[in-house]
Amino acid sequence: MKTLLTGGTGYIGSHVAAALVAAGHDVVCFDNLANSDAGVIDRLEAITGTAIPLIVGDIRDGDALRRVMADQDVEAVIHFAGLKAVGESV
Repeated sequence: MKTLLTGGTGYIGSHVAAALVAAGHDVVCFDNLANSDAGVIDRLEAITGTAIPLIVGDIRDGDALRRVMADQDVEAVIHFAGLKAVGESV
């Protein structure tokens, strides 16, 4: 199953990405990199031995999300995107 992980380069998202790949799933990470780093993908690929696409974008951009889901043939979405502090999220 191809799964889109919003917030895929964050702490929880990256751990779930590794677990999904280990379970035989395809993963696409979608992140705006506000609280993470694109280098996470390099480490995930080294750990899993699998190419993991990173799409840099913001979940508030509905057109971008629809485009990614269509272009990547996404079958499921797991939402982990968010800001670390309550004040940032308001």
